[in-house]
Order: sequence, then structure tokens, then C-alpha cells
Amino acid sequence: MKRVISYWVPVTSIFALILLVSFTIAGCHDSAAEYLHVEESTGCSTDDGHDHGTVEAHVELEEDHVCHDHEADGVHSDIEDDHDGHDHEAESCNENHDQEEAVKLVLSRRNLDAAGIELAVAGPGSVDQHTQLFGEISLNNDRMSHIVPPVAGIVEEIRVQIGDQVRAGDVLAVLSSRDLAEARTEYLRAREKRTLASTIYSNQQELYDNAFLSEQDYLISRQEYTDANIGFQAARHTLNNLGLSDSEINSLSSGGLLTRQELRAPISGTVVHLDFDPGEIVGNDVTVLTVADLSSVWVDLDVLQTDLGSVRAGQSLTVSASEIDIPEATTSLDFVSPVIDRSTRTARARAELPNPHGHWMPGLFVTAHVASTQSEAPVVVHKESVQSLDGETVVFVPLGDAFETLPVVLGRSNRTHVEIEAGLRQGDRYVSKGAFALKAEMVTSGLDSHAGHGH
Repeated sequence: MKRVISYWVPVTSIFALILLVSFTIAGCHDSAAEYLHVEESTGCSTDDGHDHGTVEAHVELEEDHVCHDHEADGVHSDIEDDHDGHDHEAESCNENHDQEEAVKLVLSRRNLDAAGIELAVAGPGSVDQHTQLFGEISLNNDRMSHIVPPVAGIVEEIRVQIGDQVRAGDVLAVLSSRDLAEARTEYLRAREKRTLASTIYSNQQELYDNAFLSEQDYLISRQEYTDANIGFQAARHTLNNLGLSDSEINSLSSGGLLTRQELRAPISGTVVHLDFDPGEIVGNDVTVLTVADLSSVWVDLDVLQTDLGSVRAGQSLTVSASEIDIPEATTSLDFVSPVIDRSTRTARARAELPNPHGHWMPGLFVTAHVASTQSEAPVVVHKESVQSLDGETVVFVPLGDAFETLPVVLGRSNRTHVEIEAGLRQGDRYVSKGAFALKAEMVTSGLDSHAGHGH
């Protein structure tokens, strides 16, 4: 204000001189509107009681503007200082904010559902040590039937294809066989011969009983009937061996097609092999069809010499196939061969595996894990819950509506579980599923592995 006052006398004098000249020429009333704020200081206004505040305010404004110009550097410096102080506070605030964000990771309900977060309680459990074996799925020979034509013949009809499901007794193919026709003819001849011999023997026995026939003639008729019956039974057994059922044999007649040979499915299952074509001549020493019951398959595994000491029949076995997306299956080893293959230097191990849905296809390469040793641990968690973040091994634990990382020290492990030696205690809840999604969220959010554990 002192600077305002020091500039007031000279400025007022100059303005007063200029206004006096103007009023002399134009009169006070001609410039009243234009110089309203000066009239009040010269006495030309009719409002005698008005003060000089307007002019003084104007000058103060100018003076303030001048002062601002003269002190621009100082004011700017003060602003910079204030700004610097604000930046420091902002940085401090941001640091506090970052620290608060680092304490916990909060996900929306949608993200939680998408990540499939599941919690479990840490507690004691077994950590089985496993031996890894490689092998493949094969047909279960105990549930498989190789069909060989009982007689040589010409293929007239094929009713199935590979992959078809069949039931026991279904006709798979039809052959035309001369050998079968001869066997049927022999049977019909033997049947007629036995019928005739039976009739003669019955008559001879009646005559012999009434003393109208000698004993010698009676014995001869009985012997002829016995021979005819033996021949009949032999011919019938021949047809049975050729694949004809008793009902088919009983229905044979001389007017039937004696060359027709039907190949029927001996068991229910799937056609897995077919090796003939219509019109082809097939013999009675070659498998032309194979039907297998695929509801059960074998797992054939190769056991290295170094693993023979830890692999035994009766052990639990977990089978998986990385090439296709099917659930793991659990079974047990049936046997381990006592003989080592000279070319592969491995022993063959085998297990029977239920296959109700047909996922385990013969020929599929598989990996198996045999539980060789078992040990107990005080704290065991799911292996997928353990994550590596910023060089630390951590698990995620719930913190209210958020999650925090907890460094842990690992012990023994197998394919599915791992022992926690330090960091997580019995009874603590932890993220058993979805930990990788939480890790990804933490990485994309700029948080680090020290979130929430006091670092």
C-alpha cells in the first residue's frame, strides 16, 4: 500500500491538468459519461458526497499490476517453490498410494468368476514319490476275438466295417464254401442212415423179444444202429466245429443252400480288424476279422533297468495322455515282466484300464506315474497354487475381499502336491485354483511379489 500511495500524487496531478483542459473545451456535461471516475475527483459531478474510491481502486489495480510486473520473478519463484512443494507432497501421496495398492490385490466379481478362484485350507497330507513310465494303450487280449473262417471259401458278402459295434451272434460276413457243403452233405447222409438203422433195430428187437428172430440177427441190427449213431454224432460235431449252431444244424435239409457259410461275432464289441474283400478266396488259417471289447484296454509300459527296484505289481498307477484332452485315469499294475528285452533294455509292465467312454484308444501314447514311496508332511498344498513372482516362490492368501502374496519355502513334491516347510501354517486358507490368474493380474497391475507381506 505504501507503493500505491507514493504513486498517487504525480498521477493525480497529471490527470487533473488533462481533465481541466478538456472541460474548458467541451464542458463538464459533454464528457461526464466518458470520465465518470474522474468527475468525482474534480467536483464536476452533481453527487458531491461521492468519494474518490474509484480512481484509487483503479490505481491500486494498476499498481498491483506494476508490482506484479516488477515482482514477477519473485512471484514466479514463489510459485515454483509452492509447486515444488506440491510435487513433493504429490509424490509422497503417490508413494503412500502405491504402498496402499501394493498391500492387496482386489478383483471384481466378474474377474473372480472368470479366473475360477477356489480356496482350500492348508493341512497335513501325503507326498507320494512317483516313478514316471512311458508306454501305449493296447487291446485287451482277454476281451478280443480273432475270427478265422472254419473252412476255405469265397467271400460273398461283408456286412460290417472297421469301427462298427456288433453284438454276439451278429452275422459279419458270408462265404461260399465247397468244403462246408461236403460236411453238410455228410451230416445229412449220416442222419438218414441213423434214422433207418434205428427203425430196423426197433423192429428186430420186437421180433427177438417174441422169439421170431435169432440172437445173431438181433445183434447185427443193434451193431448197425450203433455205427449209424456214431457216424451221425461225428458229422454233427464237424458242423459244430465249422461254426454252425445246434439250431442251424437241426434245420438243415437237403433242399437248403449247403455252401453258405456265415461268420458270426463270438462276442459283443467293436470291429477293429477286417482283412478281406468280396470275391476273395480265404483259407481257414488266416484271421479275417477281429472284434474287441474296448470297454477295457491294456496299458503296456516300458520299465528302465534303473526303475525296476521301485516298480512292482499291485502299485497304484496314474495314466495321462498329453496329446488329447482327457481326464487322468487311476488303476494298478497287474504284473511286471521278469524278463528284460535285449533290444530296448527295458521290462514290460502291464495294467488293465477301464474304458467305458472309449477315450483310451489302442495305439495312444501315454505317460504313467507309479506311486513308489509314500511319506507324510505337516502342510501340503496343491502344486498349481504355488507361483514364482519376482524371484520369490509365493502362494496367494485371501485378505478380506482381496488377495495378498505370501512367500513360502517348498519341500518335497510330486505331480499334484507340494510340501510347505515355511510361510504357510496349518489351517491357513490359500488359493488352490486360479493362482496363475492372480499372478497375471498382479503383473499387469504393476504390483510386485512383496505385496502384502511387509516388505
